[in-house]
Parts: sequence; C-alpha cells; structure tokens
Amino acid sequence: MFIQRKNYLNDLQRIRVSEGRDLENGLRLDRNEKVGIWDKNMLTDIFSKQPDYFLSVYPDSSNLYNKIAKHNGIETSQVLITSGIDGALKTIYDVMTEPGDLVGVATPTYAMYYVYAKIFQVSLECIEYTDDLKFNFKSFDTFLEKKPSVFFLPNPNQPVESAFNIDELRIFAKKTHEKNCLFVIDEAYFMFGCDSGLDLINEFENVVVTRTFSKGFGVPSIRLGYMMSNISNMNVLTKTRMAHESNSLINAVGEYLLDNYSIVEKYNNKVIESRDSLKIELAKLNIKTHGSNGNFLLLDIGDPEKAKNFVNFLREKLIYVKGPWSKPRDKYITITIGPKELMNKFLDATKEFLKNY
Repeated sequence: MFIQRKNYLNDLQRIRVSEGRDLENGLRLDRNEKVGIWDKNMLTDIFSKQPDYFLSVYPDSSNLYNKIAKHNGIETSQVLITSGIDGALKTIYDVMTEPGDLVGVATPTYAMYYVYAKIFQVSLECIEYTDDLKFNFKSFDTFLEKKPSVFFLPNPNQPVESAFNIDELRIFAKKTHEKNCLFVIDEAYFMFGCDSGLDLINEFENVVVTRTFSKGFGVPSIRLGYMMSNISNMNVLTKTRMAHESNSLINAVGEYLLDNYSIVEKYNNKVIESRDSLKIELAKLNIKTHGSNGNFLLLDIGDPEKAKNFVNFLREKLIYVKGPWSKPRDKYITITIGPKELMNKFLDATKEFLKNY
C-alpha cells in the first residue's frame, strides 16, 4: 500500500448512505428531511434572477454571510459557513483537539460525532440517556471532572430527544467554562420548537452554536450549515476554512430562503401542528411517543420483533422509517414529521398493521 500515513484510518469503517428509496412514490420518514416538496417555480425564482456571469466566476459568499448575520442579530465576523453541521464539527475537532484529548456528546446522536472522534484520535465519552430516556446529569458531571476539551450538546437531540431551555443551557455553559471546556450547542432541529442558545455566545467565551439549512430550512440537498461564536473564537476557527467555503448555487438558495423566511416558517408551523396531532392519534393506538421539539418522533412499538415487522410492513407500502434501533432501544423506531395530509398515509398504514399483526 502506497499511503503509509495515519494507518489507523484503515480500520475506520465508512459506509456511503444507501438510498434504495422510491423517491417519486414513497413517503420519506426516515432521514428527518423535508417530507413535503418545494414548488418547482422556486428554482426558476432563484436562478432566473442571477447575472449572466453567474456560473463563470468564483463564488462570492459575502451576501450570504451578511444575511445569516442579520437573520441572527450578530456580526458577520461571528459566522463561518460550513458544509452542513458536519463541516462545523470537523472544524471544531480539528482546531480544538489533539490526539488523546477527551470530548463528550449526548448519545445516541448524529453519527459524525463518532466518526470524527476516530479520525482525530480523541477519546469520545458518550453520555448515555437513562432507561426512561432522560439526559444523564450524573454521568455528565462525572465527565466534566476528567478535564475534557469539548462537550457537544445537540439541542434538541435525536433520536432520543432532550431539549433544554435557555436557563438550562446557561448552566451547561457555566459548568463547562469552569472546567475550561468548549461547549458546542448543535441546533440542527431547534426551529421546530426548542430554545436557542445563541445569546450565550457573547455571555460565555466557551460557547459555539452550530446550525444547518438541512432541517428547519428544508434543503438538505445543498449541504449548507454555519457556526457562530464570539469574535475572538471565530478569528481562530475561520482560519481553517477552505478557499471557498460555499459555492454560488448553494449561496443562491440560502439567500432566497433567508429573504423569504415566511415560507420556511409556514411549513415548520405545519410540521409542529402535525407532530402534536399525531402524538394524540398514536396514543389512541397505544403507541407511546417521545419528542416535542423536533421534526421527528421516537415511537415505542412494544417489543423488538414487532418493531422489525412494522418497519418491513411500512417499507412494502413505500413508507420509509428509521429503525428499529440497536439494543437496548430495539423496540423503538423514528419517524420524520410532515404536514397532516402527508402523515395520514402513515397513520392509516399503522392502523392496518396493528389490526392484522
């Protein structure tokens, strides 16, 4: 083998996400994407207004930076555009850790936390949820005593949701700051009903907030995210950016959604309404649900075998869900929430399964 550096990467398993979904006819409830579809006229609105030289020149992301900063009420120097949240996470791992350092994350959670921990050779401590799906504060406090470099807190987290308000986030920030630990709040899903920790970036010097356009903005296809912190932190974090941290096509879509934010809010309000309604309907079917702040729900199907059969039954009907999860949560599945008119198909299929199971 020619490559003789970083041999530990040979043992790292990376699997490309396999689709295998009928995207034309299926109901996509497995990846927390936008369940509905965008109006085709939106693409015309976005790209027909671009100048003739649009594709012929290198991207200028300054307008997108300005719009993101204005949208969040901060300075442009407090923003770094990234490739989704995973681009932000990679930057943080790269800048803030050395091999052997200790980092922590609430778990189970987004897979890239585990992948980057292996790539950057850090020790990852997983703060497991309790049996009743609560954040384990005792484990967190024990973790802090070990002098960690970074603590990542998705807020809300998925698939097991924990969601903290601003006062609770302030306690996390204070505790981590006392231990000289960077506190990263992953706000991928906050636009569906959760408090943001953004105000803390100027209150505490150790706080970073990461965001994405994949969930609340509903455009995972463009792989756009960003991170925010105080100017001092961002002065270092932005030094690692690529020559062009975004491209003109991504920028055009991102700017359009920020300029027409009411479209985003309208859809998200439908998701929230549908989520709350669906929880009531599933309770009538004796299916327990967990989640109140994201575009997803964790469903307790009762036992692992039943959960597995349910997933297979739904897939035959071109309804794609995620799960069952691995032990000890193999009786759970996760579904993405869309507007009521789309979720009725899932609800009808659920009733049919329970009737015949």
